Amino acid sequence: MRPFQPLQLVLFTVVACGLVVVSGRSSQETAAADKFYRVIDGKADARTYNGYRRYHGGCSHCHGPDGVGSTFASSLVDRPIDIETFRRIVRDGQSSSGSSVMKGFANDPNFAPYIDDIYAYLQARADGALGRGRPKRMGP
Repeated sequence: MRPFQPLQLVLFTVVACGLVVVSGRSSQETAAADKFYRVIDGKADARTYNGYRRYHGGCSHCHGPDGVGSTFASSLVDRPIDIETFRRIVRDGQSSSGSSVMKGFANDPNFAPYIDDIYAYLQARADGALGRGRPKRMGP
């Protein structure tokens, strides 16, 4: 086998680097495609930040600060649920053995329009992208 010529070596290096960059980008895009949040350098996007605000405005009373749960209601970050189940429970409420455990918020203008924002915040918490406490917000 003869050694690479300088031009061949440069072309081979460019092609190999291009494949690494393209494959890395597509796996990052795929990983981010199912995420409702965006956190960069510890700063939350507007949706996730709004989810934090909405969560602490009404959900934390039962589910504890930062979604960690309480003696009254379960953690929302230890075992995250899918978005469709989350939407249904928040809209319609949750019952257990015929008794209401959580009321529905379908008609509450402070929560119903922001269910996906709340989910984004809780998903970021569950993934470890956000820590406890008020997140920093990305600039405009």
